[in-house]
Amino acid sequence: MTKCNVITRIVNSILTYVYLRPCIFSQGLHVQQRLVGCELLRDEPGRMMTLEAFNGESGFERHYNVQGDQHTDWKWPVIKSRAQLEYDAWLYAHFYRPLCISQLRKYLKKEQKRVMAKVKPRVRVIKRYCREAGVVQMTCLATGFYPRHINLTLLQDGQPVNEERVTGGELLPNPDGTYQMRKSVELSAEEQRERHTYTCTVTHLSLDNKLDLSIGMAMAI
Repeated sequence: MTKCNVITRIVNSILTYVYLRPCIFSQGLHVQQRLVGCELLRDEPGRMMTLEAFNGESGFERHYNVQGDQHTDWKWPVIKSRAQLEYDAWLYAHFYRPLCISQLRKYLKKEQKRVMAKVKPRVRVIKRYCREAGVVQMTCLATGFYPRHINLTLLQDGQPVNEERVTGGELLPNPDGTYQMRKSVELSAEEQRERHTYTCTVTHLSLDNKLDLSIGMAMAI
């Protein structure tokens, strides 16, 4: 057993600070964790809580509500004096809680703007040739749109292509928070000779009207 000072860095939406805590423990890797959070109820400040654990074992839990009442659950030995506990309560009331609520309001305002945003899809049609099989794969790709719901349909001579022939259609996320979707259909050599007209049609909340793209605008790859 060795005596030491543990330097713990706590990083969350409320504050970042470093504190020293004397302790005695065996050599090796040790982990101290702290979770601090607060809540808004109908836009009014609700409770605040602190949870703390050491090496995966919960040892301290405190809840502080709007009336100033506290509930503290100590599993570790209490090493703080009454004056220190009263000072902690003052910090909760006048520093931690107001700062947490302020940060939470900013976060919610930012999220509201993101949720209400409408981003138009970028749409293109792609034609891929498979000479060995004698088929052509036609793909409609819509990407960069928000919100997530979109209608993407492949048309043959103005009519939807049979769903059994269509591949893809999964909604996938982009790294920037927008979404993408693609659908493909394979055309046999006979269908290519028949010279049907193929169209990619897209409807989305960000578009005033339906967007139609002819496969004739495709890019051969």
